[in-house]
Amino acid sequence: MDLNQTRLPPDPHMCSSTDSATRSPLSLYSEYQRMDIELRKPHFMESSHWHGQVEVNVPFDGDVEYLINNEVVQIKQGHITLFWACTPHQLTRPGNCQNMAIFNLPMHLFLSWPLDRQLINHVTHGMVIKSLAAQQLSPFEVQRWQLELNSPNEQIRQLAIDEIGLMLKRFSLSGWLPILVNKTVRTRSNAHNVSRHAQFYVSQMLEFIGANFDQPLTIEQVAEHVKLNPNYAMGIFQRVMQLTMKQYITAMRVNHVRALLSDTDKSILDVALTAGFHSSSSFYSTFNKYVGMSPQNYRKLSQFKTTGD
Repeated sequence: MDLNQTRLPPDPHMCSSTDSATRSPLSLYSEYQRMDIELRKPHFMESSHWHGQVEVNVPFDGDVEYLINNEVVQIKQGHITLFWACTPHQLTRPGNCQNMAIFNLPMHLFLSWPLDRQLINHVTHGMVIKSLAAQQLSPFEVQRWQLELNSPNEQIRQLAIDEIGLMLKRFSLSGWLPILVNKTVRTRSNAHNVSRHAQFYVSQMLEFIGANFDQPLTIEQVAEHVKLNPNYAMGIFQRVMQLTMKQYITAMRVNHVRALLSDTDKSILDVALTAGFHSSSSFYSTFNKYVGMSPQNYRKLSQFKTTGD
């Protein structure tokens, strides 16, 4: 199955064509990313849940406790805590905390940021990471990002995403440590649980895709890398990440294109080839579908963002 030629499957998070005319230019891409930020009182959770994003939690006025893969994890007031949320997790003790930031970051975006490689490896292998220092983030910043991610102005939306990436870069540079090493093998058949087996293989697939997304890449190649049947590899990838392997690879390529359009003077064809698109028509239709505008228009807007105001 050639991941350059296969058709994008329908995405339930994509808006319909009738909606797109009234949305901001990056609405399709932003909804596909499903980046989400909450600032609220933490709530006790009746049971564990999981999802494919990277979760960042910051309680601002009290400690909270999670049960993550059946291990108790205490998140200290003011500290940033980071983990891959495909590990089953449950907030069990909100304590006296009244105000907590909860970020859900798409894995393909997280892996595209220039973060400490060891930190990334720890997260994709199921560890929970916390900052050594507290008070690296304020509720004011979180509230502003919430507003900006919903702005009709594409440049403001992208600025918020860039600042969240920089926040995590500061986190990765200013000192952190693992507070939970995910060693427990889950054996329950509950549909809401992701087995350690599946998480292990998907982490290997993510690493391989991250190193090879700019090359012609097939599902068979990804499956061969982890020594799994292609259909089985596709199935566990979709179950853990809650999107298909094709959607994930395309998102990695679109992220790379956007960075190159913003930061280089390469021709659009060169940018497309560098990011792993090997068909001009496929590139233009995919970019338009995900970003909601042509590569030329995106470059003009991003360069205006850099030089204008």
